[in-house]
Amino acid sequence: MKLRKILLIGLAVLAVLALGLGIGLRKTVVLIIDGQPHTLTTYALTVGDLLRIHEIPLGEQDSIIPPVERWLRQDQTVTLVRAVPVQIWADNRMVTLVSPERLPENLLAQAGLVMNTGDQLWSNGRLYPTDRPFSAGVQSISLQIKRTVTFSLVEAGEVNRYTVNATTLGLALWEAGVSYIEADKLSPPAYSPLPPGFQASLQRARPITIQTQAATLTRYTTASSVGEALVEAGLAPQGLDYSLPAGSDAIPADGQIRLVRVREEVLIEQTPLPFETQYQPVSDLELDIQTIIQTGEYGLTAHRVRVRYEDGVEVARAVESEWVARQPQPRIIGYGTQVVMRTATVDGVTIQYWRAITMWATSYYPAVTSNTTASGLPLQYGVAAVDIRYIPFYTRMFVPGYGEVIAADTGGGVIGRMIDLGYGNDDYVSWHSYVTVYFLWPPPENIVYIFP
Repeated sequence: MKLRKILLIGLAVLAVLALGLGIGLRKTVVLIIDGQPHTLTTYALTVGDLLRIHEIPLGEQDSIIPPVERWLRQDQTVTLVRAVPVQIWADNRMVTLVSPERLPENLLAQAGLVMNTGDQLWSNGRLYPTDRPFSAGVQSISLQIKRTVTFSLVEAGEVNRYTVNATTLGLALWEAGVSYIEADKLSPPAYSPLPPGFQASLQRARPITIQTQAATLTRYTTASSVGEALVEAGLAPQGLDYSLPAGSDAIPADGQIRLVRVREEVLIEQTPLPFETQYQPVSDLELDIQTIIQTGEYGLTAHRVRVRYEDGVEVARAVESEWVARQPQPRIIGYGTQVVMRTATVDGVTIQYWRAITMWATSYYPAVTSNTTASGLPLQYGVAAVDIRYIPFYTRMFVPGYGEVIAADTGGGVIGRMIDLGYGNDDYVSWHSYVTVYFLWPPPENIVYIFP
């Protein structure tokens, strides 16, 4: 009984001692992670125990103050800064590291980079002081050192020097206050890096006016010739196109250029080719009767024609070749050669004749011409002037209202189907009428079968 009492007393003492120990080990600390404070109640003995108990990972390059092996005290402040990726662009190369450091000048020292007098430090497109730390909660740090560079710019034969903090020629010109337009010729290009002692040239573009069929365009160019300027403007001559002035000429002082668009087309043109009329004797057809043996057909003459257009307007047309595409077919007329003797009573006189045609009859007498005819017979009643191409001399005829007459004369106005009836000065009768003329039998040896 006595032993049991002793054991109970011992257990009570141990409990009091454990309670006192627990109360002594309990403490409140402040843990700051990347600038964010967290108040923690813990029984951890060391900084490392604190992180382990609260499952806070610690990277190899993270910064922890105080160190993990230090003992924790009541109201202790523990600061954890996680290492973040750092990129530093300098001297045309990229330096990368992982660091918990937030002060730029320390980061540059870690990267082995030195800022010279006049150099600038930039971050995310803005000038950034080397002595201003980044926030503890930043996820990454990007820095750029812009070195002080002196370069030369040649413009219109004059050399100007500028000192800038820029990495490319384009940025250097912007920083130096040198403006230019897209059409200006910058050599080398604006994206070129800017090493010390760099020299560039800038040729200013000049305005030009290009007149085309469609519009008048104003452009700026550094070209030295008209052709180069047209190519720059996207208006290069094609095929037969030409410019005024010529493409090889220098751009004129007034900047005026005309581009003429030229095209040619080849046409095949056709024109009718007339057919001729041919006559063919037909033995079983009576004299002075005609029939169509073959109808005529027009042929075709083809021409290869080259047509030139300038700005849509025809300026020239030339025949390059010509040929007969289709031969014409002649019209063939058959004429009768069968001579038939006929009998008729005219003015109460019975006559035998072999041809009767209608002719225009006029009359004349010696007083208006002469007394002798072309055949040598005297001009008197009974002779007539005719067209001897169709009616030979001494052909005998009978003219109603006049009587028998012989072809014995010619006259300048007596052509074709015309007869000029002869009279004497005392018995003259004026004729101006159509009349049927009968050619009396027998016919001559050489008959003109086709009488016009």
